[in-house]
Amino acid sequence: MRILYLVPKINAEGGLERVLSLKANYLVEHFKHDVSILTQNNGNTSLFYPLNSKINLFDIDLSGNRIQFVTKYIKEVSRVVKLVNPDVLIVADSIPKALLISLSVRNRRIIYECHNSIFVELSQKNRNFVSNWIPKFNYWFNRFGAKRMLEFVALSKESLLEWNIPNGKIIPNPIWLQTERVSDLSSKKILIVSRHSYEKGLDRFFEIWKRVSPDYPDWKVEIYGKSSDQYNFNEVVNQLGISDSVDFFEPVKDIEQKYLESSIYVMTSRYEAFPMVLLEAMACGLPTIAYDCPCGPRAIITNNENGFLIQDGDQSAFVITLQKLIESKELREKMGATAKKHSKKYDIDLIMNQWNSLITSKTTN
Repeated sequence: MRILYLVPKINAEGGLERVLSLKANYLVEHFKHDVSILTQNNGNTSLFYPLNSKINLFDIDLSGNRIQFVTKYIKEVSRVVKLVNPDVLIVADSIPKALLISLSVRNRRIIYECHNSIFVELSQKNRNFVSNWIPKFNYWFNRFGAKRMLEFVALSKESLLEWNIPNGKIIPNPIWLQTERVSDLSSKKILIVSRHSYEKGLDRFFEIWKRVSPDYPDWKVEIYGKSSDQYNFNEVVNQLGISDSVDFFEPVKDIEQKYLESSIYVMTSRYEAFPMVLLEAMACGLPTIAYDCPCGPRAIITNNENGFLIQDGDQSAFVITLQKLIESKELREKMGATAKKHSKKYDIDLIMNQWNSLITSKTTN
């Protein structure tokens, strides 16, 4: 079958880019599908994750004002669809773009693959009356648009509930780590893999670490992720007096080794769809602690079984749990072993067989 993915970009280091490359390669190599990907990268160069040479890449330039953006988007998507002539379009982008595609591309099967929390707009910092109402309108519009997707695929039951989609399908992301290796959990190192952005809530962890670090001066925190000019976290940790125990690194391709060299994984995001970094950490036998933000962590962590899920924003509870893990290697080993077993539920063969069944099925809509 001919499959066309429509995504924002594929040349970055994020979870969506990793998962897309993983799935696209699998569909080509195992099921022999003809896969194309349409992006808005401003050029498909320097891909962080490798793609099979049989995958066709198309890129469109959407520079200009909003009216020009919409006009160009509709025109270019229609052009590529006509050229590729796909049997199915898989849209892993925003709801507004998905609606534009459904309105402009006729007589094509469209599957919407949801990778965002519906609270993505509401979680931004706003400073005035108008900017407060724009996210609320976007929230309403996203919910309105989602209900008009004939085939809606969410990454978890929690995501379907969040979007209020009664007839959607759940197919979680597959885990890319295929390893039997696990951390020995003896290093005095805490790991975070995250880009520097508001929604990832690194600032929330720094406040936690300010309270914890004085009692454990030999423990360090390593953060791997794309830095941002908008968020100067080096300055934040300096102001909090924790710079000696927090190190920042840009993304690395061998992130598996960083998991294996760590003993605890933490997440303090303000919202998540389906945080693959939690599964990656679990696959390497790391105990995890996360805030129960909307809505991804609770789809992966069962509290006190395969990790720790802390009420969103309860800093004191997070501090206490982190202290327990730091002080008890036995607890780290117990949680890490359970986490490793849990990660096997997301084996790529299992997940991709679900995708292939959906793609090759005949829709009843």
